[in-house]
Amino acid sequence: MNAPGRTKRRVGPPRRPARPPSADLHVHTTHSDGGCSPGEVVRAAANVGLTALAITDHDTLSAIAVARPEAARLGLELIPGVELTAARDGREVHILGHFVRDDDRGLVAATSALREARARRIVEMVDRLSALGLSVDLEALRRTFPRATLGRKHLADWLVSTGQVAGRREAFARFLGDDGPAHVEKPRLLWAEAITLIRAAGGVAGLAHPPYDLRSNTLREFVEAGLGSIEVDGPGIDARLGRRWRAWADELGLAPIAGTDFHAGDRPGRWVGAVTTPEADLALLRVKSGQWSVKAGENTSQPFTSRSDS
Repeated sequence: MNAPGRTKRRVGPPRRPARPPSADLHVHTTHSDGGCSPGEVVRAAANVGLTALAITDHDTLSAIAVARPEAARLGLELIPGVELTAARDGREVHILGHFVRDDDRGLVAATSALREARARRIVEMVDRLSALGLSVDLEALRRTFPRATLGRKHLADWLVSTGQVAGRREAFARFLGDDGPAHVEKPRLLWAEAITLIRAAGGVAGLAHPPYDLRSNTLREFVEAGLGSIEVDGPGIDARLGRRWRAWADELGLAPIAGTDFHAGDRPGRWVGAVTTPEADLALLRVKSGQWSVKAGENTSQPFTSRSDS
């Protein structure tokens, strides 16, 4: 069977006119489950007139170093980021980290452990698919996505490309969904541990795409553990809920952030830069990080010292 083809990918729309300073703070690449390389998302961000971009791959920091030279060439501020997979009371939550040190030993070790557990998970899912009469060439899949932490989307795409299912939706509905016969539980950190790891790496921890039933007392618990930001706008976030979460952010001293949660250019409304964080909110996030502003890959500006994320 042939591995999924690697074709030229759509990352964003044609170049747009000049726009106010803004940043897409939630973007994924081929180093996790995205469909585009670090260089491609950086070029897309510059092409649509963004002034800053955060690469926030799932449980890995490896794309940051790869993207830095291209960001520097284009004069784009690259914000080192990550999205950690965590759990609270058995429910999955995702914790974003912005302005992290991507070489921090503790964070690197934790993400490496998660990826190793994911590697064991993918083998078990392939075994379960085999027992169901399906075939996955795991080595070929690894060669096709040499940097990615393989997951269910990669398996689904393999099944589609090899004609074993009609589409990704069928793959999840019949085999890979949360209740499917080939599903294996994803390894996750404790939510408070994820926040601690990000803060220890010098970053601001943020709640990604909050659940629709988020309660203010739950958010306060996260803030008490060190949460510094909350995503208030993005694909799938209802405008009414976004306004509520922004009000809570103001009340609790959180930085309100936004981004596309970009994975690939095949989903309307999720181009790189389709949803952005305004400069004023980004400035607050920078201040809360307590770090120097890193633009175009260089420490060229003064540190923000007027406020810290305590």
